Amino acid sequence: MTLGPQIVRSALAVRRHAAGSRAELKEFQDAQLRRLVCHAYESVPFYKKLFDKHRLHPRHIRGTVDLELIPIISKQDMRDKPAHNLLAKGLDPARLLTARTSGSSGEPFVIRRTWSEQSLQYLMRLRAFNAMGVRLGDRIAGVGLVRRRDTMDGKVFGRTLELAGVTHKIKIDGLQELSEIVAKLQGFRPDILSGMPGMLCRVADYLLANGIQRITPRMVIVGGEVLTPVMRRTLEQAFGTVVRQTYASHEFPLLAWECGSGGELHTCDDGVILEVLNEGQPAAVGERGEVVATNLHSYAMPFIRYNLGDIATRGRCDVTCRQPFSTIREIQGRMIDYFPLPDGRTIHPYQILTSMIGGGDSWIRQYQLVQEQLDRIVIRVLPTYAPEAEHIARIERSVLPLLGPRVQFRVQIVPDLPLEHTGKFRPSRSLVCSSRGAAPVAHV
Repeated sequence: MTLGPQIVRSALAVRRHAAGSRAELKEFQDAQLRRLVCHAYESVPFYKKLFDKHRLHPRHIRGTVDLELIPIISKQDMRDKPAHNLLAKGLDPARLLTARTSGSSGEPFVIRRTWSEQSLQYLMRLRAFNAMGVRLGDRIAGVGLVRRRDTMDGKVFGRTLELAGVTHKIKIDGLQELSEIVAKLQGFRPDILSGMPGMLCRVADYLLANGIQRITPRMVIVGGEVLTPVMRRTLEQAFGTVVRQTYASHEFPLLAWECGSGGELHTCDDGVILEVLNEGQPAAVGERGEVVATNLHSYAMPFIRYNLGDIATRGRCDVTCRQPFSTIREIQGRMIDYFPLPDGRTIHPYQILTSMIGGGDSWIRQYQLVQEQLDRIVIRVLPTYAPEAEHIARIERSVLPLLGPRVQFRVQIVPDLPLEHTGKFRPSRSLVCSSRGAAPVAHV
C-alpha cells in the first residue's frame, strides 16, 4: 500500500465528519479498519505472526462488528521486538518520525510514523481545539517540559502555521521557578493556557497564595495525566475560566477532547476506534472499563486493539452539541496503579476518591493517594487552609466502608506534592505489587 495517497484521502474525509452523520462515521471506521488489518497482515511481520497464531485472516474482519476476533495486545508485547518486525515492509526506520516513552517501567519504547501520518494527526488536533473554542490568531501558552528539537521533529506543520502568523505560541519550561513562569505568562497574556494539570496546578497554587489575578486566559486546556475534580476546581479558581480536557498518548496523538455541552469527552472516531471493555466485553453507558484502542491511520507502525492500560467510563452518544462522535467520561488513570487489598479485592484509587471527595472538602487544594503497605493507605493533602480535626476525621471515616476494617486510612498534611522527573504529577501510586500490571498512560 502506498501510504501518502491514503493519508491524503483520509484528511479530506476528516474535514467533513464533524458535520456528518453517525452512520457516515461508522461506515468510515469500518472501511478504515478493513484496510488497516489487510495492510498489517500483508506488510507487518508482527501482525502476520499474531494473526496466523490466532488463525485470523483479514477476510474475517468486516468492520467494528468483528473487533472481538482480533487479539488484544499491550506495549509489553511490542517493546522487545526489533523495529523491522513492527514496521511496514520497505520503510526505513531512520527516515521516520519518532516518539519515545519509557513510562513507569523505565524501559524505552519507540513509536514511529511517517510525515504524512503526523500531519493528519495534527489536523485532527486542530479540529478538536477548534471544537473546544480555540480560534485562529489566539495566543497560546504551553507550560511543560522543554526538549531540544531534533532534525526529525514531527511538529514542522505546527511551526509553519506559527511562522505564517496563523497561530501565536510560546512554550514555557514548567520546571523553572514559579515566579519566572508567572512573569512570562503575564508578559505574553495568553488567550489559551495549556499543559499537564499537575504542572499548571503548581502555577495556580502560586497565583492563589500570592493574590495574583492578572493572568486571565479565555480557556485552560489540559492533558497528559489524570485531571482530578480538585485539580479542575483549583485551575478554575486561579485562572477564572473554564477548563477543558484532552486525552492522548504517544501511540494515539488524539483519543478524545472535552465537549462544552455536558462535559463528556468526544472520541476521535475517524482517527481511532476506542473501546471501553469490562471483563473483555463492551462497557455499558456509565460503566467503567479498560481502554483498548486502534489507530486507524497508523500504517507505518500499526496499533490494533492496543491496551493503553487506562481506565475510563463509557459515555453517551446523544450529547446536546449534536456532533456525531461517541463519548467517554472520567478518565481515571492507569491499571498499573490498582490497589490490592488484604481481603483479596483489587480497587482503583478513583473508587476511594469518589467516596471521599464531596461537600465540605474545599480545604483540599491538592492530594495524592499512596498505598504504603497492603493494609495502609494515606492521602497526602496540600491544604488551602489549616483544616479542623473534624474535617480530617470526616475524610478518614468516609472511606472505611469501601476499604474494610483491615485497612488503615490516614490523612497527612504536607507542604508540597512534588512532580515526577518527567514533569507529571501522579495523583495515586501503590508501593505494593499489584497482580494487575499494565502499560502506563503516555502523554499528550
